[in-house]
Amino acid sequence: MSGPLTGTKIVELAQMIAVPGATHLLATQGAQIIKVENTSGGDDLRMYGSRKNNMSGWFANANAGKRSIGLDLSQDEAKEILWSFIKEADVFIEGFRPGAVARLGFSSAEALKLNPSLIYVSSSGFGPRGPYSGRPVYDPVIQALSGWAGAQRNESKPNLIRGMVADKVAALTTSQAITAALLARSKTGKGQHVEVSMLEANIAFNWPDVMMHETLLDEDALHLPNLLSSYQLFSTSDGWVSVTAGTDAQWKAVCSALNRNDLANDERFSSANNRSKNFTAWYEEFDEMLSAFPTKEALEKCQAADIPAVSVLDPADVAYDEHVVATGSVQEKLHPVIGRIRTARQGATFNGEVEYEPSPAPTYCEHTDELLKEIGFTLEQINDLRSAGVIS
Repeated sequence: MSGPLTGTKIVELAQMIAVPGATHLLATQGAQIIKVENTSGGDDLRMYGSRKNNMSGWFANANAGKRSIGLDLSQDEAKEILWSFIKEADVFIEGFRPGAVARLGFSSAEALKLNPSLIYVSSSGFGPRGPYSGRPVYDPVIQALSGWAGAQRNESKPNLIRGMVADKVAALTTSQAITAALLARSKTGKGQHVEVSMLEANIAFNWPDVMMHETLLDEDALHLPNLLSSYQLFSTSDGWVSVTAGTDAQWKAVCSALNRNDLANDERFSSANNRSKNFTAWYEEFDEMLSAFPTKEALEKCQAADIPAVSVLDPADVAYDEHVVATGSVQEKLHPVIGRIRTARQGATFNGEVEYEPSPAPTYCEHTDELLKEIGFTLEQINDLRSAGVIS
């Protein structure tokens, strides 16, 4: 089958996660991505973490569905090639500090002059305005500033989430913004310049829950500690579980299932309002209640009472969970260069179809010749450009 974005042409000038993650998501929905890399090794993500034949698993996960070309954009011939791609593209996306790509000669104004229906996307750490706009950025910087790290505070020490959550939130925000801009173009016929700030994307993502206690400003509001400060897993006699009783009925059900009706009748925990006022004590009692049982028995009792309850999996165990296996959420595939790999299917399906498969992540500059031939270059011209260092 074809994906819902089949036929959409995207040119990506970026590396690492925030932008490549966004375009990868669109590639899994059928978009055609040209990944423009430099001529000195390409996207640094290729070499991060476990790897084989100069491609990391991380890169493979974020770049399936793309074709790679190497261009030295300090040279005029390379710039002309990029302009040829932009002229035919639906989307051009760049992921550098504000002004960097414009200084190369590829400003939004010039790109939209050449291609008035283009969606030109600029993604940066802090956006084009403000005192931080010109600063370099990585995921931990945004985690620190957006509230992520402070919200993970443990014994007064802030902590980073052990995942590139800030980059991936920016990627999701960017992919949604691109599809929104494409929808607007389908109605108006006009392109536009979309600007994404990693920091703003993460602050907005955090605000409803992580910042719930920073929302109500009037002095007469009832201010309670943020419920997430007690967010925790529970211990059993032989492991760890996640069990949630979000309603009064669920709290009574879990107490009954685990033979602790005394807690269901405890006035401190008798309603959601009372539990929120006493959540530290509530969670302590919750943990003690579950710790009386081994994991298997605790889960069986909770699930029989229709309580959300699962065991805590290490990353190495996720692919083997019975639901994950049954639904094919994680699949084993054969990559032509790095061999057998596991990949995760994206969470959205369209009309129930799960068969669309993006092409394997490309090797460095794998498609340079192919892409240049598509825009009219001969093999002799390509060899001359390569000899001159214009392409890789």
